[in-house]
Amino acid sequence: MSVVETFASHLHQPDASVELLAFDIAAVAAPHLDVAAQLARIDLLAQLAGARLGSSTIDQPSAAEFLQVFTGDLAFHGNQDDYYDPRNSLLDAVIERRTGLPIMLCLLCIAIGRRLGLRVDGLGFPNHFMARFVDGEGEWLIDPFHNAVVAAWEAEEYLASVVGRRMTLTQELFEPVTARDMALRILNNLRSAYFMRSEVDRLLDVLRLQAVMVPENPHLWRDRAVLHFRQEAWEEAAHDLRRYFSLLGALPHLFPDDVQSAFDLSPLDSEDRKLVAMHRRITHVLNHLN
Repeated sequence: MSVVETFASHLHQPDASVELLAFDIAAVAAPHLDVAAQLARIDLLAQLAGARLGSSTIDQPSAAEFLQVFTGDLAFHGNQDDYYDPRNSLLDAVIERRTGLPIMLCLLCIAIGRRLGLRVDGLGFPNHFMARFVDGEGEWLIDPFHNAVVAAWEAEEYLASVVGRRMTLTQELFEPVTARDMALRILNNLRSAYFMRSEVDRLLDVLRLQAVMVPENPHLWRDRAVLHFRQEAWEEAAHDLRRYFSLLGALPHLFPDDVQSAFDLSPLDSEDRKLVAMHRRITHVLNHLN
């Protein structure tokens, strides 16, 4: 199966782990990635962490002890020097280099914690991702990117210091993030990284995976159309434009002028008018090719 087909297949498995989906995403940059071998690497990390925690505590480890093993013994840390390096969002590279974005480090905390029977889940706060660790003393928020542990009630103050602005955290934000939602957030990060580096082929690969997850998002198809147009992939660009305008409820704007007259068309903004012109140019090119 292709990378997209494999990812789609795993998405429909209710018990698919977030690390499995993350390795599917990593296959964008490494199509022949041995996922079984990569999962075994996480198993080994959990064994190492378990051995270290077992030697340091009699009962369940505390959040601070868990984080110390993760950032100390296993040597994971946040990549603050090159935050937008795409490798920070590719799980195999994060494991190899021991550095990545907050969500990727939290993902590993979750995966390792699950293998050790610990209660660790993910919390997707605005502009920052953290892990929640539950022990006998209560709930703690782990930030492996900044190597910090804070009590849940301190979350607003802590996040304000991290992101540079005050925020009000609703109870919804303390609901565990699903594997699917984590995968979408990883894809969004990777999309931004490839966009900033103008890596068009990789960016399109990410958009293909996102199209599997959120096919109803019109902006996704718009971005795909523009990229395909720049690559002179005319058929693909035309298809993406039709999807975009269809999702907007404005597909007749792409019809020939004599057909458009049969519809009561709402006006388009300037950017969408440019896309209509793009579609006409594509149609002209395809007519000459065929």
